[in-house]
This record gives sequence, structure tokens and C-alpha cells, in this order.
Amino acid sequence: MQNRVISFLFIFIFPTISLYNNIAEDGIKVNITNLRNNKGHVLVSLFMEGNGYPENNNLAIRKASLTIKNNSTWVIFTGVPSGKYAIAILHDENDDLHMNKTALGLPKEGYGFSNNVMGAFGPPSYKRANFIYKANTLIEINIKTRY
Repeated sequence: MQNRVISFLFIFIFPTISLYNNIAEDGIKVNITNLRNNKGHVLVSLFMEGNGYPENNNLAIRKASLTIKNNSTWVIFTGVPSGKYAIAILHDENDDLHMNKTALGLPKEGYGFSNNVMGAFGPPSYKRANFIYKANTLIEINIKTRY
């Protein structure tokens, strides 16, 4: 009986722990906070070297659509090469896959950028939002959502 328990631990529990550790050892972890509710999803776009930043999501090297719990969420982008990056997020509360705006062009939904920078009349420049990532390391980027 004791051998069965030990076998169970090695076959089912320990590989899971090892797998989790491998996932968390390298990449860009993006923590998103200050979401006003748990509706919809958070769309995250990772841009390299400024290509497409922040509005052309087709040029983002990685994208994610995240569920929200307790007004926050996170994602880890793994296997990312070394380079300069910037992140743009959108709290897509109505799941229509774009930023809804008022008649004056002001955002109705939450948004944010790496380094928590803001632009004066629109999104911040890539120069202000970028950060350097070195491959095979783990860094955390914290983004506070703005409304």
C-alpha cells in the first residue's frame, strides 16, 4: 500500500510541480490590476522593437485574451527572444475586440501600457513604454488599468 502511494506521488504529483516550475522560469509575466469589474476579457499585445505599437495588433509578436478574476489577471509570454518590447492592454468589457470611445474620442473601456506610462493626447510613445528583455530570464511587468 505504501509503495502505491509513493508511486502515485512520483507519477502524478511531482511531474506537475516540475512542469509548473519550467513554465515560470523564463518569459515576460504581465500582471494587470485595477480592473473595474470582471466583465469581458483583457486583451494583451506584446510588441517587439516598436513594430505596430500600439494599435496594429496584427504586428504584435504575442497576443492573449485573458479572463478576469477579482479585478485582475495575468499572463506569461514564454520563449521570447531578447530585445526591446512594449505592451498595450485593453479591458474589452463588451467583448467586441476593439476600444469603444465616446463621441469626443475618449476611451470608454480600460487600457494600459508597460511602464504605466500615459500619453498626453493618445497613447504614449514606444520610447516611453518600452523595456528590455533578456532571453531565458523571467521579468514581471505590472500594468495598472486606467479608465
